[in-house]
Amino acid sequence: MTGYATARHRCRTETLATWRYHADTMRLNEETTWPSDVLDYLEQHRNLFLAWELKGAGATSSPEAAREAARKYDTAVYGLRAVLSRHALEGGYHCTRLTKSEIHHIMSNGLQLPNRAMLLARIQAIQDARLIEPYVAERLRSRNQADEPNRAGMIWFCFFPPHLAGQGGIERFFRHWGGEALYNSHERDQLTGPILSSIGTPCLIEADVPIASLEIHSFLDNHVIRQFLINRGLETSESVDHEDRAKYPLPVSNIRRIIQFPEPEFVTLTDCDDWTPPLS
Repeated sequence: MTGYATARHRCRTETLATWRYHADTMRLNEETTWPSDVLDYLEQHRNLFLAWELKGAGATSSPEAAREAARKYDTAVYGLRAVLSRHALEGGYHCTRLTKSEIHHIMSNGLQLPNRAMLLARIQAIQDARLIEPYVAERLRSRNQADEPNRAGMIWFCFFPPHLAGQGGIERFFRHWGGEALYNSHERDQLTGPILSSIGTPCLIEADVPIASLEIHSFLDNHVIRQFLINRGLETSESVDHEDRAKYPLPVSNIRRIIQFPEPEFVTLTDCDDWTPPLS
């Protein structure tokens, strides 16, 4: 990385590091928590958003009218995202399995973006702690997906109680240490699979996530609009549950807590007491 790029990244990181102190937080399903500028913008464009939700572009009388309706809607959505990006989404949950030292590190330093270098450092740390033998560490280093473009440099969050995703949607994050980039290559391995399932504790990292750090094309804007309209009488079966990926490190000031299994709130948020086989 060049000196300029390094400085630019540092500036961006420092900006996000102070986000919690300069922005309001909002819960997607609790309009009473939404900042006034978000509500004002939605009210200003309420008729446009409602018409689109009820009819879409296809209900217009001509292709030209359809294109114009789509243009107006897209412009309004981009404007909403600009307003939302001043704020943070409250109550994001990151599902994972962590060692005690990793829990302490996150509570002291925040969340860094995963990549191969981070995974190798984590593997070395559990080897140094004598949780795995050197030959196991070597197998973990040689077989993983940490540099795949759909995994590296992003932290996934769900902004709803994780149990809504069902056992099949979340349990793998809790059953094996190292994250999906590691256990995808090892959970069926007769040697390394059981070892990864014996390391660490299932955890939920609860955080406030700056919207400016989230994926730009993730339907967050649509979910905010839909929730706003539902609160005003719109009847729809479309979901407003939102999951997203942060593309910048999350500072410690944005980490609310780490909920560990088998704490009662972990059980409530995951419904893991009904899982088969039981979580451990």
